[in-house]
Amino acid sequence: MHLAPSKDSYCGSDRPDPSPECRAASVPIPWFRPEVGYREKEFVLEVLESQYLNDGEVTARFEQTLADFLGVRYCVAVTSGTAALTLALMALGIGRGDEVIVPDFTFIATANAVRLAGADVKLVDIEPKRFTLDAEKVRESIGIRTKAIVAVDVNGRSASYGDLESIAAEKGIYLVCDAAEALGSRYGDRCLGTFGHAGCFSFSANKTLTTGQGGLITTSDIDTYHRLLELKDQGRRTRGTGGDDLHPAMGYNFKFTNLQAALGLAQFERLSERLQHAGRRDEWYLRKLGHHPRFLLPSRNNRTGEITQWTDLLADDRSAVETALRNAGIGYRCFWHPLHRQRPYAADDADFSHTIEISRKGLWLPSSFSLTEEQVGRIVEALQGVTAHA
Repeated sequence: MHLAPSKDSYCGSDRPDPSPECRAASVPIPWFRPEVGYREKEFVLEVLESQYLNDGEVTARFEQTLADFLGVRYCVAVTSGTAALTLALMALGIGRGDEVIVPDFTFIATANAVRLAGADVKLVDIEPKRFTLDAEKVRESIGIRTKAIVAVDVNGRSASYGDLESIAAEKGIYLVCDAAEALGSRYGDRCLGTFGHAGCFSFSANKTLTTGQGGLITTSDIDTYHRLLELKDQGRRTRGTGGDDLHPAMGYNFKFTNLQAALGLAQFERLSERLQHAGRRDEWYLRKLGHHPRFLLPSRNNRTGEITQWTDLLADDRSAVETALRNAGIGYRCFWHPLHRQRPYAADDADFSHTIEISRKGLWLPSSFSLTEEQVGRIVEALQGVTAHA
């Protein structure tokens, strides 16, 4: 006689008929994954049927949709977040011989964009609570060649824009905002990515809104906007024929296609829902794990409308956390290495104590749009097992 396993049965592969609870406990939980469905297919099919796949009217509609949402005058869509940062710097006249301040704690694309624009990177340490640029260290690091600051809104947390905008104005340099992970997150009454002289977003696969690859530059300055149009399309401000067009300025090819824009417009329909889910997700983690003595869930400013892209965790023994999550079939992503420990930007450890400490301890927990409270409970159970055997 076959007996159905009880709720507390062993969840192993040798059981012929595991309970629903066991089956759920054996399903891997991904760190993050994009979600693309019927609406994306519908929008892309319309572009395919139009026979115009390049940067055109659908791209213009996507740019205007984001401009309206963010509250800026102009948005320019380009091929990637890296391209967005590069063109923003170039549009502001940053290039060879100039120096740009970049936080030591960021994805390497931030620094690579500066190099691509032709300028040199000056790394600066972060403050340890929000993982963003230390404004006082920025002030101390400005030299005669410094022409810009790139502030990074790490995981949707606002940089210290009150201080950084004052420093930029005082020193007569530009402020560019890397808001790659901050679409929909706010500081006060403004969206992140709208501070400074230009803001930049990424639409890569692990973002709240994805077009596969892609990026966006925001500005409210018409001269910067015109230069961005030239830089992204072979020196033209308006779409040409590809034949006897005039190219009055130097430019390149960083165009964003109608196919990508169609994906983006379909994704935008669910942006509000996804942002709300991110808030609930962080609350689940906080409620179940927030008072744990061995872990720290870095705070976000709920009063200003800050929304994190992913839920982050700091742990003194991160390797034990990684092992526990892997053994439980739970995905995660470790924090970036400090940039000064990457070969292209190698520098001495002495000036980057906060970045070193945060990088060593941090990882991002599962944060998919479909993540459930029950799954968070399973994740927390795996984490609590770390301390039980520590």
